[in-house]
Amino acid sequence: MAIFPELHPEPSSIERVDAWAVTQLADALSGTAITSPPPRQARTVTIEIPLDEREPIQDESTRLRLRAARPEPVHTVYKRSEPIRRDSLKRRESLLKGKEGSRRRQRWENDRLLNNPHAEPPLPSDWQPHPTYAVQNVPYFLAPLWDSEYARKSQERQARAAAAKAPASKEEAAAAKVAQDLRAKMKRAKGAKGLLQDLEDEVRTFVRQWEEKERQLEGEGLIEPDSEDEEIVFVGRGGATMSDERREERHLEKDKLIYQGLIDDHGAAFGRYLTHQIAIYYGLKTWSITKGGERLAYVGLKIDPKTRRPSLSNRELPRPLYAVV
Repeated sequence: MAIFPELHPEPSSIERVDAWAVTQLADALSGTAITSPPPRQARTVTIEIPLDEREPIQDESTRLRLRAARPEPVHTVYKRSEPIRRDSLKRRESLLKGKEGSRRRQRWENDRLLNNPHAEPPLPSDWQPHPTYAVQNVPYFLAPLWDSEYARKSQERQARAAAAKAPASKEEAAAAKVAQDLRAKMKRAKGAKGLLQDLEDEVRTFVRQWEEKERQLEGEGLIEPDSEDEEIVFVGRGGATMSDERREERHLEKDKLIYQGLIDDHGAAFGRYLTHQIAIYYGLKTWSITKGGERLAYVGLKIDPKTRRPSLSNRELPRPLYAVV
């Protein structure tokens, strides 16, 4: 018997469900009115957050549970790293100390008495300020006597200092006054120091020659101390006077021309002023004469009133005036 498939199968249950659904949908749409719904009213909600309200008290179990759930903070301490520096206090101290066993380390230890068993640290009293001299505690009732003694010593010391500063004679006082005046003059005329030195060299040469010849004649006994003449008279040992030629050779000049210049020249007037000041400084007499159109400045020896002959007031040449001013 041959088996043939069915050409017209029976309608299944799915097709019946679809037809029923379409029928229900058509009924629902026919009974529904398509209109827009009315607008809804907006609703507002007020939320209050109590700021002053305390945290709700939790029971012990809840607190333990929260603490177990919360991770414990880890406290980490980081060591401070020192900056890399070429110069630091530690480096300086190590350089001052030096290496162990070196001469520098030995000197450093000796300076600080590190290896001295008898060294003792300073006491607090060593740092207190105190006078370096011995302090004498004087009772109050002896203070007037103590003050009078020190007052007397102070006056004596001041008197000795004043006597040392005061000039010993009139010539020294005049020389000090000349040096003071010339010092003030040379501040305004510094270029005149060379002129002062040249003039003073002439005067010093004149004084030095007079001293040498006078010392030589005194040694030979040719000077007559009782002569009333201004000039020096030479008498022989046998009582006979020397010849005129010999007398001219032994004759000493009592004056010398130091400076000459024109009358109207202002610079020449300053040169004559310097000549007069130099003569006063060396204890000589000075004068100026006019010869033609020139003015000549001379220096000479003063006459001793006792022997009535020329002599020098200063036996030793003082310090050069150009070096003083």
